[in-house]
Amino acid sequence: MVCPSVHHPEADPVHQTRLIKIRRCQRAGRLSTDYTFSEKESESEGKVHSEEPRQHSCCARHEKMIDVGYGMSGEVIQIDAGHCRKLCPRHVSDDPGDASRPAVQKCSSDSRCRAKAAKLERVSTLQGVRVIEAIDACECSPETSCKRESYVHFVHSGTPHQTVVDTGVCIGHCGKDLGCKPVRNNTISIKGPNGDEIYQVVEKCGCAGNCHRMDHMETVLDYSEVTIKEGTNTTDVRPVIRQINVGQCIGTCPGNETETCLLRDKKEPYRCLAGLYSKQYSCTPTTFKVHEYR
Repeated sequence: MVCPSVHHPEADPVHQTRLIKIRRCQRAGRLSTDYTFSEKESESEGKVHSEEPRQHSCCARHEKMIDVGYGMSGEVIQIDAGHCRKLCPRHVSDDPGDASRPAVQKCSSDSRCRAKAAKLERVSTLQGVRVIEAIDACECSPETSCKRESYVHFVHSGTPHQTVVDTGVCIGHCGKDLGCKPVRNNTISIKGPNGDEIYQVVEKCGCAGNCHRMDHMETVLDYSEVTIKEGTNTTDVRPVIRQINVGQCIGTCPGNETETCLLRDKKEPYRCLAGLYSKQYSCTPTTFKVHEYR
């Protein structure tokens, strides 16, 4: 659950903004300044089958059928979402039009087999349109420290709006109790059949715990450096546009209650005057820095 940045506009209707910048998040009752996530392969995919040693030389896409909903006649709609495994398939079909896209890649035993591209399939069901991520291609990736790797999404494939978006993925090793996770994301917009569509992409990865702070940028209009002289038309005044990293708290804290602060002390923003408590165990901010712009 995302901890949003907190805005406190002052009573003065003239351009004035206060931004509270998250500096630290809490996890299970204690402060956490760690940085980001781990992706563990399933035990079934990581097992070594001694009777078939060839499994360690391949990285290929395998079929994985999933139910996505019900059709107009009540039938269950299935789609091949696919998954990547270190297992040589019985039948191999390379892309005849692209020699750079073999169906199977050769891997060393110390590398990982991961998805490198996926199609976003839109499926109409009785419950509405569902967007399913179907793995399109796999590749071998060497074991490294935590970093951002390319992960391509084919959006509106086979239509006039077909677009390729590199959303990125965080992969690699981290220290004990830490995982390789996004620490800075960004959003991009693309043209779709029904107008602009927004997609989130990973910009930076790092090692962090279950509850951590992620960069989150907010745009504010700063009039503090603007001098308005007598007779000046207010429509001609141009404020300074600033990008402030207010941050957001990402993750969960098992065994800890979540506090959603509704009212904070203006002089001491870390003091919550009124809040709600729930059993959602989400990661919440504990330390703030206040920026004021007029």
